[in-house]
Amino acid sequence: MQFIRQKQQVAVCPQCDNIVRIDAEVCNICGKRLRAGNGKAAPNVPPTPLTTPLPAQTLQDLAASLTTQEDTEEEEYEEDEEGYDEEEEISIQEEAPPLPATPAEILQTLQQLQEQAAKMEQYFPADMPDKAQKLSSWRKQLQRASTCAELFDCPQLQHIESQQLLKLRLHLAEAAQALDYTREYTVKVIGHAGAGKSTLLAAMVGRDIFPRMAGGAVTGVKTRIRLCNENEPEEMRVHFLTRAAFADALKQTQQSIQQAGNSRQRDMLAGELSILLKASEAYADRYLREEPLIEIIPRQAWKDDSNRYIEEPARDSKEPHLIRLIDFVEYIVHATPHSLLPPGSVLVDLPGGSAGQIRHDAILREELNDVDAIILVIGNNRFGDDDRTQRIFEQVKHKVLQHRSPEIAAQMVFLAVTHWDEITSAASMEKALGSLRSLLRDLPANYSTLHRHGPNNDYFFYPLRSLDALFATLGAEKQTLDDDRLQEGRDYVGRVLSVYPELLQIDPKLPKTANAQDFQKVSVKQHEAMLRFSGLPSLMHDLQCFLTSNRYEVQLRQAETQIAMALQHLEDLCWEHLNTQGIHSRDLDELQQEMHLRKSKRGAIRFELLQRRTSEMHIAWGEALKQFDAVISSENNAFHHAQVMAHERAAQRIKLRIMQGHFDHFIKVNNRIQGDSPAMEIGRRWVDIDGWNLIKELRFSFSAALERELNEPARTLAEAFLMPIAYKEEIDGTLDITRISLGEVGGELDEIAKNYNKLKRSIRDKARDICLYVSMAELLNEEKYAPTKDAPAVSSLYRLVSSQDRPEEIIQQARQLMGPILDVICGNLAQCTERRIAHLFRYELDKLETRQVYDADRLDTLPTSVPGAFSDLINSLYSLLTERVLTSEALRQQLDQLQAQREADVDRWVELLGDTETLRVAYRQS
Repeated sequence: MQFIRQKQQVAVCPQCDNIVRIDAEVCNICGKRLRAGNGKAAPNVPPTPLTTPLPAQTLQDLAASLTTQEDTEEEEYEEDEEGYDEEEEISIQEEAPPLPATPAEILQTLQQLQEQAAKMEQYFPADMPDKAQKLSSWRKQLQRASTCAELFDCPQLQHIESQQLLKLRLHLAEAAQALDYTREYTVKVIGHAGAGKSTLLAAMVGRDIFPRMAGGAVTGVKTRIRLCNENEPEEMRVHFLTRAAFADALKQTQQSIQQAGNSRQRDMLAGELSILLKASEAYADRYLREEPLIEIIPRQAWKDDSNRYIEEPARDSKEPHLIRLIDFVEYIVHATPHSLLPPGSVLVDLPGGSAGQIRHDAILREELNDVDAIILVIGNNRFGDDDRTQRIFEQVKHKVLQHRSPEIAAQMVFLAVTHWDEITSAASMEKALGSLRSLLRDLPANYSTLHRHGPNNDYFFYPLRSLDALFATLGAEKQTLDDDRLQEGRDYVGRVLSVYPELLQIDPKLPKTANAQDFQKVSVKQHEAMLRFSGLPSLMHDLQCFLTSNRYEVQLRQAETQIAMALQHLEDLCWEHLNTQGIHSRDLDELQQEMHLRKSKRGAIRFELLQRRTSEMHIAWGEALKQFDAVISSENNAFHHAQVMAHERAAQRIKLRIMQGHFDHFIKVNNRIQGDSPAMEIGRRWVDIDGWNLIKELRFSFSAALERELNEPARTLAEAFLMPIAYKEEIDGTLDITRISLGEVGGELDEIAKNYNKLKRSIRDKARDICLYVSMAELLNEEKYAPTKDAPAVSSLYRLVSSQDRPEEIIQQARQLMGPILDVICGNLAQCTERRIAHLFRYELDKLETRQVYDADRLDTLPTSVPGAFSDLINSLYSLLTERVLTSEALRQQLDQLQAQREADVDRWVELLGDTETLRVAYRQS
């Protein structure tokens, strides 16, 4: 179904109309900051795909946007009066942006375009100024983009950071998309039901081919009309959904029903689901396939058989809706001289919007995501004061206009008012104009300035006599009318006679009088004058000029800009990589001189290389600290979990000892037995509780148990830093002493390696010491962790003094009441100490690089920074290696080999820089 088709995620700059990625922060032409969700989609028919499509809007969003329903007129369904707010929209979850194509794929696309460049002119039919020069510029940009694609496919670029490479590919992919002159340009015709869209389309293509749907029937599917060359066959193709796409539509509808915000939505979605299920049961086996089925309808059967594929069945129809299985219908018709638009153009007829149909509104919303031009059609029965017309204009404003610059937006929308000939009085004219002016609030502010139409150029819309335009076109093409058009043809002849004075002003060469009584008797010249009088040629001319100039000015400008941005980014990447190699020049000549000087100073370069290798250890250590911070600062990290578990295990260990009776001696009860002297009766109920000593013992026991359990949190805390260190030793090699030393061993180098391992062990010990110190210090706080007699848990224990139970029962109750006292002692200890432990451990790690030392006894003396244990180790390693260079031939050879590899790598980047500069200069000179 149309409302689940997928779209590519691109956006349009509102300042300059540049096409950019949906996730772009700023426009790469004008620098304007962008918002996500702009509506322009990437070209839809490239020779090879340049991006991966992403899913579109959900059904629930579409259902929630339906507004108050109205009564229908003759050409529409009967509407329900009940409605709900359009604001009840569900946010759309977008997937990750698509990846651009690889340079090899882009190069293949550009080569295909170059192969067709000899026939490029047929894609630019309008006679524009400097047409030959602009086509030549287009071919040069194709060649330039191909050369860029070859540069971007070089080996050294395959090893740079992925995000930087993606940025290069993105610029190149967008340039290739802009240079794709073969893609279809689509003109989408939208409007309310009964506005006369089909009649206008028939007049535009010069063919009366569309089905005459009866009664209140309306178009229910997207209908494409593609103009083809004379050597192509005329066909009507019905494109059915795939089995997977239809199943996805069912699933989305079911999910939307469950998530619907009110009963209105649920009822409408449930009705749609019922229609889908019924259609599936009746037609799925025949029409749904793994690959889309395309059914071809012969030319002679278009009007008779096409209704079942296009017409939306009535609401009360019990028959299965075949159109629910149809993706779209496409007419392929020959372009005629009076169709005005060239072969390859596509006109899209969309179902009437805001008519209370979920499917129709979904199709409209989806199609507004990808437009080159829009013809907004308004009939004289739905002017600007009609709610449905206003809602359609609001959708166009939201989806198409508000994310584009006013100049581009105002040019790409063509407002056409059909049945203008039915407005015959001054009162009706004033009413119509006043109603139409209210629609300007949803159009760009400069729309009325840029659009001057009508006989006197005083309307901001195209006043059309669409039915007259259709018959005039058919007559000029000398086509015969179908039987169901004969009466309308006679009516047309009457209108020709009634406006004949106006036709004489248009073409003074016409006969002074006209007396034709039959359609076939009207001359071709009279038909052509009537066509001009209908207002349609003005609309078609403006539309053609806009589409052609849009290719010249917007696409070519975008391609030039994207290629320039790609070359600039490539140059920046080259210099950035060279800077990492210690080369800071920004001039190619100076760079080459510097390379020659470096080759003549091998000895000094050896020491620079050693310094660079040891300095990288500082960088790797800092990166490990950043990873540690990221892990520890995350919620529910491993250290947090281990800390909580350690406290719980310590508490459980003490509670087990409580139940085993290890603390029973703090509860003293008399143990009189049966048969004792009656004189002892007075002491039979005596119970004594030593609460304070019990609490002290519980705290002491919990401290001992916690000290044992803190080994696991301490290990987890240390590994949060030592694991990144281990990765950089084993994988990166940036903290591997042996690799840094290029295999040099023996003597003080072995001692440095031992000190490094001892340093890592000290980190584990430090983590345990900090865990113990902070936890035990916190537990010493008697105000927080030593409950008094007034505490509820302790008071419950003391109430046993007045208990009348047997001694063994009192002891058992006391054991149960000791558990809550222990819980008070444990308290919030784990949560209170976690952050402090982590911060203190991080402080100790910082001291391994730099620590503060006070050298004097005076209090006002500032501390000095001295190297920590890790920094001392690196300094010692560098000093030792510089001494080894003088005595070890093997070390000198390895350093020279590394330098030679580095110089070769630099040479490749310098060559790439030269090619980039050559390509840029050559274009400027041309």
